[in-house]
This record gives sequence, C-alpha cells and structure tokens, in this order.
Amino acid sequence: MNLEEKEQSEINYWCKDGFESFKKFTKLNFLTKTRQCHHLDYKINKYLDLINSKKNILEIGAGQGWASCYLKKFYLPEAHFTVTDISPYALESLPYWQDVFQISIDNSFPAKSYQTDTPDQSFDLVFCYRSAHHFVLYEETLNELKRIIKEDGVIIFLYEPTCSRLLYPLHKYYVNKIPHSSPEDVIVPSRIRKICKKIGLNYSNNYDAHQTIQRGIVLRTYFGFLKIFKFLQPLLPSSSDLVFTKKN
Repeated sequence: MNLEEKEQSEINYWCKDGFESFKKFTKLNFLTKTRQCHHLDYKINKYLDLINSKKNILEIGAGQGWASCYLKKFYLPEAHFTVTDISPYALESLPYWQDVFQISIDNSFPAKSYQTDTPDQSFDLVFCYRSAHHFVLYEETLNELKRIIKEDGVIIFLYEPTCSRLLYPLHKYYVNKIPHSSPEDVIVPSRIRKICKKIGLNYSNNYDAHQTIQRGIVLRTYFGFLKIFKFLQPLLPSSSDLVFTKKN
C-alpha cells in the first residue's frame, strides 16, 4: 500500500467504522475512550511540568479530539486548543466529546501531520496520544512541527509503540497480523534520533512500560516483565514517550 492509499484508508476509517463513525456516538466508543482517559491522565501528570504553562496548544492526529477535551477540562481550561486530524470525518465527532466534557475546543480542521497550514511559531505545545506511529513521514512531520512551535515550545508524542532497529521488521509484521483499518507502523527511536540530529531538534525517548489500560493476560505479563527488566526496553518491543524541543 503506497502513501496515498494509506492516507485515504485513514480518512475513510472514521466514516465507515461502526464503532467510531461520526454517524453515531456509540456506547462502546464512549466507554473505550473514557477508560483510556485514565492512562492519558497518568501521561499528563508525568509531563505536567512541560504542559501546565502552555497557552496555545495543537493536537495532531487527534482522531475525535477527546484527548484535547480531557486536557482542557481538567488541566488547561484557559488555554487555546486547536485539534487536527487527517480525516474530516473523525473531527465531525468532536462535538460529542465537547458535550461529554462540557468544554469548547477553539479550533479544528483536517490536516496531515506534515502539512498543518498554520503560521510559523503558532504553538507552545504540540502533542499527540497513540497516533504518531501512523504518521509514516517522520522527517517531514518533525520538520513541520519544528516550524510551527515557538522557540521555547515542546512537542510530545505520548504512548507510542517502539522497538529496536534489529527487531523492527518482525514487530511490524506482528502488529499488522492483527486486523486494522490501515497498515500499522512501529517507531524506531534510533531512527528518530538520527532525524532530529539532521533537522536540529533536541530529542528524548522515554521508555515507559507502565500500563493502566486493561489488556489481555499475555500483554499484562509482558509489560510487567519490561517494568522489572528495564534494560531490555531499548531492544524489545516496548512503549515510549517522545519529547522534542528546538535547539538553542
């Protein structure tokens, strides 16, 4: 599947899927996302020192925008929030989540991660939750985000699947054996580090095997193992938060 086909599948998913389509706000969608709020809250608190002073915030790859709604409701009620996703159908569900959290998102529009169509230095925080591994064009995306963050701004990719370069082919094969709406990818931290060195971004990859989302016994056991044997996380499939800032 080429890039154009992949992006179109990402766009169409939010129209066709019975679980997350904008045509109906399903009970399962509500329950799934509200359960994920527990893990999002854990991540927010982990990086609260980077987040709590921000005033202009962009969420990319936001899907239905529920993460921004949560962040605005409970942590940054005075901040200006912009929500983007590649799919306009996904963003059509944003009003549901605004009603759930009783807040209003200031701006939303469809945009690719590497083409946001916003002015230079517009935001002091750009974040995404569980979506950066869909971006594919990582160098183009990071270049774009570098352009639109302020000099003291920060970019945070939360809760992303990662693995070593050595195990990447095997892990990517594994995640795509599970049925998905479009091909899945896995982030290789060493590749991201190389890109950041090239384009001039500071980069920190923070491995974090802690899980609050309920999973099957095999995955719970596996991530529990990684929490104990942390030295294996850079080699084995794991989970990371990626933090970027501009170089002075």
